[in-house]
Amino acid sequence: MPKGEHYEWCRAVHAEQNAIIHAARFDMIGAALYLVGVSPETGEVIEGAEPCRICKRMIINAGIERVFIETAPGRYKVQLAADWIKGNLAELKKVRGRWQPIMPKGY
Repeated sequence: MPKGEHYEWCRAVHAEQNAIIHAARFDMIGAALYLVGVSPETGEVIEGAEPCRICKRMIINAGIERVFIETAPGRYKVQLAADWIKGNLAELKKVRGRWQPIMPKGY
């Protein structure tokens, strides 16, 4: 299936989900999560790795504020959960005076 589509079919528990499942909610409020994607073929860090849409939702709902994503060995970019929330506002449109979600491609 194409990347970024049909998460409901995924049988895996993603690393982000696993971390959230095993942590106390109290400890996650305002916390940081470190994430790295590694190619199973080469063992190299995958540039541009980021949480899927469902993991982003779980991170936001868990109260995690920052996600550090390794882009190269020892180099990280920081993603703020608040920016994901703001970005989701672009996925809304006004229908008959009410804000409605726009379903992303693949749902």
